[in-house]
Amino acid sequence: MKPNIFEKCADFAEVQLEVMRNAALDIFGERQDVIIGVNGSVARREYTSGSDIDHFFLSTVPESTQEVDLSAEESEFRSVLEGKGLKMPASGGVFEGALNADKLLSPIGGDNDTNKTLTRRMLFLLEGEWIFNQKAFEELRVKLISQYVADSLDQDKLALYLLNDIIRYWRTICIDFEHKTSGGKKPRALRLAKLRMSRMLLCFAGMVAVAEASDLPPNEKRERLVELFSQQGIGRLEGILSDEFSSAKLLYGQFLSSLDDSNFRSKLNLDGDEGMQTPEFEKMTELARKFKSELVDIMLNHYGPSTRIVHAILL
Repeated sequence: MKPNIFEKCADFAEVQLEVMRNAALDIFGERQDVIIGVNGSVARREYTSGSDIDHFFLSTVPESTQEVDLSAEESEFRSVLEGKGLKMPASGGVFEGALNADKLLSPIGGDNDTNKTLTRRMLFLLEGEWIFNQKAFEELRVKLISQYVADSLDQDKLALYLLNDIIRYWRTICIDFEHKTSGGKKPRALRLAKLRMSRMLLCFAGMVAVAEASDLPPNEKRERLVELFSQQGIGRLEGILSDEFSSAKLLYGQFLSSLDDSNFRSKLNLDGDEGMQTPEFEKMTELARKFKSELVDIMLNHYGPSTRIVHAILL
């Protein structure tokens, strides 16, 4: 593993965040009708040399008032970032187009809660970081957690509504991996490596947050969850698990170092199944196997095999 890979990635990410925040302030000034955030490696402070910028727009105008079109502003912001050398994702992704912030709050479940809204809601909560309108961004996080944790929830109960949504998101992205890459030219190896490492850690850290908010009255559950989801996954897990997380963190550092190696990453980024035939992918597969085993051991050893959180995840 390269020395200080976590510090290196975090430093890269902070530079990108500063550029984005300054650009947004220059463009939007004092506007209160828009929130800009970012997901992905920048938000998680895991930015490597091949990373792009997964920013998103939310409208704070009540949906019942009027429909707001922020496409021109979004296009301008993207152009400014590109001009500053930031790598933008391909057009047409799940984060393209402003979403009304109310749609992150309701519905949660049901026919109208699409894969797109599920993804945007979960990534906002699990890894989202503010770029513009920090106050509204953080208030939205509080409102979202309040949707999951009702006053009627018993003190000794887990926030199962939230836990099940995290599990639903994990299962959805596992299924969507096959749907989006099977039989095509999209680089399966890189996507699968990310699924097995960064996405798994993201969801695991969310489950740990739910576990840590157990045995608290509803208002304190909400406060604890707001506190924990204000932290990124690695920092959250280190704060809760301390040395228990050290082996898993070492493996994750190897993953980040590999992605930061342009030659290694290029082999994973080969079209279709080609990257899955490489020694680099074999290394990633073995790393992911060890990483998953570490996370399972952490859950079982830290909380115990007979605890509510373990039973809820299994059943």
